[in-house]
Amino acid sequence: MCGLAAAVICLTIGFRFVLNRALSKVTNSVTGGLIVVENVDSIVDNLDRLNINQRAFLSTGDDRYSEEVAESVIAISTSLEALKRICIKGEPLQRRVARLSRQIDWALESVEKTYELKQSISPAAAIALLDDDDALTEAKMQAQSLKKAATDGMFDRVETQGRLRAILQVLF
Repeated sequence: MCGLAAAVICLTIGFRFVLNRALSKVTNSVTGGLIVVENVDSIVDNLDRLNINQRAFLSTGDDRYSEEVAESVIAISTSLEALKRICIKGEPLQRRVARLSRQIDWALESVEKTYELKQSISPAAAIALLDDDDALTEAKMQAQSLKKAATDGMFDRVETQGRLRAILQVLF
């Protein structure tokens, strides 16, 4: 009888440990999702800021706007690197971040082309290229797609977290 009681206690402790460990993994995953969302929001905000300041720089030639463009590029690169560090373990996330990285590279090349066009032809031609080029818009759309995937995944993990907590509360 004592052996049976000891076995039940050991199984209960083991089961609780496994559930708590699973709950901890889910919680860490939700935290990672929040970090992804934060970095994607930063990228989208800085892409908007980049577009506005590049337009202002092309229109006015004021170096103050050029400095703002540089700050936006640095902030975008920093957020993108943070995303790359986060997605080391998740292959689907890696692919999405790689696509976003390519889109951002394309957008930054487009902005650089407008600067070159301003120098070689005219500010008006550079602004026209900025208006007609979809690179910044495509990068923002790719970022929003990544954010949606991260948010959807977080909701799924939060649901799993709720179920695990309910099991723990019922059993213990």
